[in-house]
Amino acid sequence: MDRRQSAARLPGAVEALRLSLPPPGSLVSPETFRLAKFDRPEVSITFWKLLYSLLKQIQDGEWIAPADTGTQVRFVKSIVLSHGYRRLEFFQLPSDGTEGSRELLLVFSWLLCRIGLVEKLLTLNRVKPWDETIICMCDAPLKSLMDRRNLVPTTHRKGQRDVRYLQWLNGRLQFRWRSCHTEQQEHCKLLHKVHACTIGSQTNPTIGHFSVIEADVVRQPDNYKELLQLMESESSQLEAFLRWKCLESVYWCWMETVLDPKMEGVKPHNVCNKDSILPSTDLGCCGIGKMVEEIDRCRKDLVTLCNGLLELAKSRKLGCCEKIQAKKQEQLGERELYRAVRKAQEVVELKLSDLKCHSSAFRINQMHGPYRLVFKAKCLKGSKMDHGRSAPNKAILEGITAADVIHDLRKKEARLKAELKQRQEESRQKVHEAAEGLGQVFFIPPMKRREAE
Repeated sequence: MDRRQSAARLPGAVEALRLSLPPPGSLVSPETFRLAKFDRPEVSITFWKLLYSLLKQIQDGEWIAPADTGTQVRFVKSIVLSHGYRRLEFFQLPSDGTEGSRELLLVFSWLLCRIGLVEKLLTLNRVKPWDETIICMCDAPLKSLMDRRNLVPTTHRKGQRDVRYLQWLNGRLQFRWRSCHTEQQEHCKLLHKVHACTIGSQTNPTIGHFSVIEADVVRQPDNYKELLQLMESESSQLEAFLRWKCLESVYWCWMETVLDPKMEGVKPHNVCNKDSILPSTDLGCCGIGKMVEEIDRCRKDLVTLCNGLLELAKSRKLGCCEKIQAKKQEQLGERELYRAVRKAQEVVELKLSDLKCHSSAFRINQMHGPYRLVFKAKCLKGSKMDHGRSAPNKAILEGITAADVIHDLRKKEARLKAELKQRQEESRQKVHEAAEGLGQVFFIPPMKRREAE
């Protein structure tokens, strides 16, 4: 594309990019982008605020303006470094936020193509008038079980509560759980009634029914003026995003002039990271280069160590299983050894499950995250209720059914019951062993409560 044509279409591209961003990003003028190319001090503070607001929404889901500029600078530098940015001129900028508008423009453009900044912000700020539920079938172990010392009871503690107080707290907890379960059941019944009574009202044939918010909008449209404004704002952002995708090549042609070394009279530098898109300076100029090298080296070492630990844990687990079988046959009377091996196995399984739960590759085949609730009649689908992912690029019919979720929950319930029974048996054995050393003492078990019919 000719540079003259690109220069003529550049204001429209920057305007479309600006309008695609949520506030306060959409309040930045296109002239700010043009002045940032020439390292204007008055533009630097504006760009620090822009990057802080956008990255804060991605990290925490909300944006709150800090009291000082130094907090903005430190936050942006830490987040950009965690995403893999390695240009040293950016990290050498002062914390007062008065310099480096050109470097900030490079960081902003790098985030556009590296993490899909605009797409992520549009997804996070999307208005969701549909019914949604959160399902997580990942095995996330309790952190307290990772350290056995947290579970060891301490005796003669000052101000120790009576056991009856703990029983009272347990009763309150069970009552709260029953109340919560009753409310959830009532909520599901009302959702089913709304979905069943509004079949055929939705213009989208894939869904075919109204959500609770949509049904209430039909009944009381005056109470949802704010929702209408949010949807109009989202529609304008999507229209601006479509214009931006058509003019995106114009923006990147202009960014080539920003990266042109002849314009600033500097020599091109080497890239210090293969994954980095933008060039970087010599690593020996200051201590930041050594820190970046150490971070990259530590990251590679951690990945290698994690893979080695997984292989080592797998091999040791197999070896422990073989040893356990041999010890069971040879030393049936040694209960302490058997318990120690079982505790070691539990700790290893908890650590492995924690690694799997926090691994993105493991979560691909698991039910995790928010799901959109869609009611399906028997004539359309074999099941009464389907759960489709709320992501816009996935079809509703490719979701999961409620029967699948119930089946997985029942399997998880059976596994937890078996684990509870095993723990109760171990506790009972400990009580019997402790009772053997006591003479002339009677242990009366608590009365069994009758199950509610």
